[in-house]
Amino acid sequence: MINNFMTPAEAAHRWGISLETVKNKLKPSIAGQESIDQLIDKGLIKYFQKPGGKRKEWIISVQAMEYWFGKKE
Repeated sequence: MINNFMTPAEAAHRWGISLETVKNKLKPSIAGQESIDQLIDKGLIKYFQKPGGKRKEWIISVQAMEYWFGKKE
């Protein structure tokens, strides 16, 4: 279902936390590359990066947000 996936901005809004807090979970220097890779492998997060592009556009599942921050109220 489409409502099970969201952008980082929507995830932050839905959980009532800052966008920077969500973005930090997607930064290898903070979260660790292995942690990020595991969530990608499980299909809980993904990103798209244009060929030659520098910016990643992330999609986050509800399950990833619950793993990181618990169920939303």
